[in-house]
Amino acid sequence: MEKLKKIELGENEKYILETIQKYGEGYIVGGYVRDSLLGLKPKDCDFVTNLSYEKLLEIFKEFHPKEIGKAFGIIQIKYKGTHYEIAKYRKDIGVPEDRREQEVEFTDNIMEDLKRRDFTINAVAFDGKNYRYVEHAVEDIMNKNLRFVGEASERIKEDPLRVMRFIRFLVTKNLNNKNDIKQILPYIPLVKKLSMERMRDEFSKIITADDAHSAIELLEKTGILEYLIPEWTKTKKFNQRNPHHNLTLDEHIKKVAASIEGDIELRLAALLHDIGKPQTYTLKNGIGHFYGHEQESAVLAEKILLRMKYANKIVKNVTLLIANHLNNSKNSNKKYCKKLIEKIGYENMPKLFKLMEADRIAHKPPFDFTALDKLKIAYYEICNNNEPISIKDLVVNGNDMIALGITKGKDIGETLKYLLGKVLEDPANNDREILLNFAEQYKIILKS
Repeated sequence: MEKLKKIELGENEKYILETIQKYGEGYIVGGYVRDSLLGLKPKDCDFVTNLSYEKLLEIFKEFHPKEIGKAFGIIQIKYKGTHYEIAKYRKDIGVPEDRREQEVEFTDNIMEDLKRRDFTINAVAFDGKNYRYVEHAVEDIMNKNLRFVGEASERIKEDPLRVMRFIRFLVTKNLNNKNDIKQILPYIPLVKKLSMERMRDEFSKIITADDAHSAIELLEKTGILEYLIPEWTKTKKFNQRNPHHNLTLDEHIKKVAASIEGDIELRLAALLHDIGKPQTYTLKNGIGHFYGHEQESAVLAEKILLRMKYANKIVKNVTLLIANHLNNSKNSNKKYCKKLIEKIGYENMPKLFKLMEADRIAHKPPFDFTALDKLKIAYYEICNNNEPISIKDLVVNGNDMIALGITKGKDIGETLKYLLGKVLEDPANNDREILLNFAEQYKIILKS
């Protein structure tokens, strides 16, 4: 059997590990070991030990340890600006419906701790010199293969979320058995026992993977995508019958998602940007049309995201992006761009551009970015020049209108909108004297 290469630990990790080993056993486990051995950049570094929770608090008292999981024997310390978790060896017992209620039993045996873990590539411990691991772990790391520790059925019954974690690891860890979902197919129904919050969080990690196309396809093949988003069913193999499209609707959506960065708002917007097309489909002279589909998609997206219990900010931003993803035309100019900024906010404009670009790439070639480029230029000029875009940016306000004798609330609002139009046409008009003159002129119109 091939040997695992030795991991070169960072100074922080080496110090913490050696500190633990002064008093007992100490190992680095989990993602740090796995990713290092798979040739990926590790993120968090977790430690396990046979030392008691109380002993860990005593050893690391100078680091002001946080007691983040006494029931699980876990403390968190901050060393040189980085957080680390240290836990006592444990084995899980019982098979609850929700992992958060999992019972644990502490042990002094590192192998028992490793055997409770989900996948063989996660069940490797490193003490700075030597490794401890479960059966098949070495060959699976060498072959970049994903496999459950022991019986898949037992690991999944312990926590059905492991079905979704299996998909996430397939698409995020550069593994060779990316299309091997046979291990999890019999247990897909168990996912329905999970809370929506846990499913949502894992779903988010899956769809923000670099390989978004494979991520969506695996969610689709397992039925998880349609369980979470039943509205997806109507997009499958949907022939758009439109000269601008050479892909079915579901494949178009996958290509948009694959063409955009892994930001959660952008990926959700990409996944749902055309979800309303089947409902707005009409056929004229053999050509498919989808009038108003962006608004219908935004309405459906809001329902879907609220059902999945996403944060209100995410729901708002995603629906704004979807509702406006067609808002670029050959007549795009500063005035048009300012209205768009007022509608969705400065901060969402760069994301909207990315969604528009990804959408265009997923159309039938050739790709025309003329209108989008004009919109981008207008946006960056507006930002660089700090140009006014809304009524609140005007140098006059309602009180100024009242002083001119425009006293009715409706008339004040109409006048300010009129003045904003003048400023959108030419930012130089945002001058107090000029705007008051325009307001005097408009007052005559109001009286007529």
